[in-house]
Amino acid sequence: MRFFFLQEAPPFFEGSWQPPKELSQHLRALRFSEKEEFLLLLPQGGAVGGQWNSAEGLTLLGLREIPRLPLMPITLATAWPKGNHAEDLVRRAAEAGVERIIPLLCEHSVTGKDSIPLGKMRRLEKIVRETCQQCGRPVAPIIQKTPQSLKDILEGHPKAHPVALTPGAWPLMMELGLHSPKEVLLFVGPEGGFSAEEEEWFQNRNIAKAGLLPTVLRIESAGPLAAGLCQHWFFQLSEANP
Repeated sequence: MRFFFLQEAPPFFEGSWQPPKELSQHLRALRFSEKEEFLLLLPQGGAVGGQWNSAEGLTLLGLREIPRLPLMPITLATAWPKGNHAEDLVRRAAEAGVERIIPLLCEHSVTGKDSIPLGKMRRLEKIVRETCQQCGRPVAPIIQKTPQSLKDILEGHPKAHPVALTPGAWPLMMELGLHSPKEVLLFVGPEGGFSAEEEEWFQNRNIAKAGLLPTVLRIESAGPLAAGLCQHWFFQLSEANP
């Protein structure tokens, strides 16, 4: 079933409703068939059923459950890419099933040291909503506005298995197979890589290092690729043990 994200909840959940202009235009452009049903995802959680009527518009059908996908909870703590590459990062992360995206403060960071401006945040949140609608994911990832340190991120995710993505380290899939985590925290460094002090910090806390490919990837590619591999591994495990 198709679904659409709402930025504001309707005043009621049943009956005829005039949707926002943008949504109305979108529904008409998609050429929904008469009486076809879909879901409207509420900003604070939950969903409302909707039915399209080309003559009368939209009818709300009451509260509905949000479909659940077999996705592993993944937090992507990543150095922030330059310029519009951040849009590529959040788009790919949304496709790969990342649950939360946190800008990571690193010693070699050139950008991403300050909070994401409001206008930019709204743009990024719009991108992840549109991406999730296209790829069939009914829960959009959360983008954290303020960058955090390695220490704060690690302490904020005590149940997640932390992995620092490092070129040349043993493959990520082998790390997953060894520990079989139910939740993952991925650390992605800046273009210059993690500093010697940061590498030592990982080592002192027994945080695993894992690699992806024999090539060096850009920031906006590394995290989403790693997340996609984690989701593939988790999905295979879910199918083998339903």
